Amino acid sequence: MAKNYAEMAAAILEKAGGRENIVSHTHCATRLRLEPVDKDKMDFKAIQKIPGVLGIQDNGTQVQVIIGQDVEQLYPEFEKVAGKGSGAVAAAPAGKKSLGRVAGDFLLMMASIMVPVIPALTTAGFIMVLLTLFTMTGWVTADSSTYLILNCFAQAAFYFLPIYVAYTAAKKFETEPIMAMMLAAGLLYPDFVTYVTDLQAAGAVYGDYFGLPVYLMTYNGGVIQIVLSVWVMSKLDHWLSRIIHEQIRYFAKPLILLVVMSVVVLVATGPIGGYMTNYVAAAIAWLTANVPWLVVPALVLFSCTIGQLCAGFHLALVPIATASIESVGYDASITLWFFSFTVSAGFVALAITLKSRNNHCHQLSVPAALSALIGGISEPTVYGLCYRMVKPYYALTVTSVLAGLICGITGLHSYGYGCHSLPGLLLFLGPNMDWTNFYKAVGIVAFMAACSFVTVYAFGFDDSVYDDEEETLDNPDAALLPGAGVPVSMPGKGAYVPQASIADSTFAQGLLGPCFALKPSNNTVKAPVDGTVCFVADTNHAIGIRTEAGSTLMVHIGIDSVKLGGKGLNALVSEGQKVSAGDTIAKFDKMAFTKGDIDDSIIVILTEPAPAAQVSQDVHDDTGFGAMTPSMG
Repeated sequence: MAKNYAEMAAAILEKAGGRENIVSHTHCATRLRLEPVDKDKMDFKAIQKIPGVLGIQDNGTQVQVIIGQDVEQLYPEFEKVAGKGSGAVAAAPAGKKSLGRVAGDFLLMMASIMVPVIPALTTAGFIMVLLTLFTMTGWVTADSSTYLILNCFAQAAFYFLPIYVAYTAAKKFETEPIMAMMLAAGLLYPDFVTYVTDLQAAGAVYGDYFGLPVYLMTYNGGVIQIVLSVWVMSKLDHWLSRIIHEQIRYFAKPLILLVVMSVVVLVATGPIGGYMTNYVAAAIAWLTANVPWLVVPALVLFSCTIGQLCAGFHLALVPIATASIESVGYDASITLWFFSFTVSAGFVALAITLKSRNNHCHQLSVPAALSALIGGISEPTVYGLCYRMVKPYYALTVTSVLAGLICGITGLHSYGYGCHSLPGLLLFLGPNMDWTNFYKAVGIVAFMAACSFVTVYAFGFDDSVYDDEEETLDNPDAALLPGAGVPVSMPGKGAYVPQASIADSTFAQGLLGPCFALKPSNNTVKAPVDGTVCFVADTNHAIGIRTEAGSTLMVHIGIDSVKLGGKGLNALVSEGQKVSAGDTIAKFDKMAFTKGDIDDSIIVILTEPAPAAQVSQDVHDDTGFGAMTPSMG
């Protein structure tokens, strides 16, 4: 039966305390990630029982709702009821953080930056699989133009990784993505690479830039350096936005941003990030050289125990694998950790499928097995099966740790990223047809299959936990303005303000119609609904949008902002223009509002409800908003 993602999203939001309890939300390949204001307002048990939810993970400031690969379909529906992902409310004041908490937050930040890049790395790995197949079948040779060109696309994922990371980091830190990418691209430009390599060949350690010492290093494949640099760029960007006059900001800010950051990255953040990466890589290299059999099982054991307190941290370590593949052609730690754990999870799910007679359990175990063995994603097994029945987690831990130990003892290594699934096995063969290494990998897969079945059957499990699964969902009305007849989203980034808390009695009492406000964190105003622009005030402080449902909403920029006479307000739409929810419809100068002592809250007012809502409320008025006026006010 097809899932109703809209109902599922509404139920999760309700049990999470409503949109006013969500600071921000995003998603990765398998999880809906929520940052709540108050976790005590979240009903973890109720969320767990929502059909389609595989589990829930508390990671300090972030709560992760485990969905599986269906999160791609769920998240757009969640955005409709919760607003855009940057945040519905202001974050609660942070208390003093422990060192462990800081480290955990850093890993989660790195994971969120790396998640969008993972498909590119996996694609590169599978291109390498194709190249191996092509050469094995004799369709192409390693010196052919087809092999050369296709290999270029695969290697681009690693060589230009700093540019991809610059983009995702810029989105995370809310700075200019194109400028961040330009900064990273400059570090990969052939002339710069030649400059560095020529000086290094001559024995130099430092170069010169504006009279400052530049530590000579190349940045292809680098990640930490770029993340640090983009973080600093975001701080500079926000400061420049406040001090540069809007008439010259368009060209002056990017110029200053790039020139200043080119100095910062070459003199400070680049070397610092390089040292951090080198030290971590050196530590793993030391372990590999001295106790090679211990590295992979130690990583697996950590991820199965303490690492569960920081779910998703493994993604923060992907750069170590990519750097190793880029520099020496293979990885012998991080990718093998993923391989040992994920393939074991797939066989555990398969063993549960064969042993269980519970149909509800099968609905989770079959796709979980396919997800891990074919797709390389272990979360459905871990959260949907192991966490709920507990004992299968023991089987998974034993199997994956022993598999990791065998990887270390045999000296297995992967020639590409993406080996953590059965289709990725050819990555153990590599471009030079390393059959010995490949046979080792096949043997370890056979061991994982056998050990998974033995341990699952030995430990047993109680699949009756799935017998009380609810078949239906409550369908709470989670829309911001129910009378609109369409989903209403936030008109930008910032903090949600309920009607009663708006700092103006006209709006707070709903005299113009039911409403809510946004305390903006930037100067951009978004359309809250799909519709047609029906009104733009002469002073650009108010824009009306009429929906297909027949309702009309007004987006009012600021309280008493009409006093500005249009100064600092720029409407980007005109009457008759069609807009979609999330489209930018206006921008404003926050400095002009500050100088004029004007509240910059953005208010969304339902000035005219949809016809069906009007009839219903004239009779019942059960929305809690009172009577709605059709007047534009």
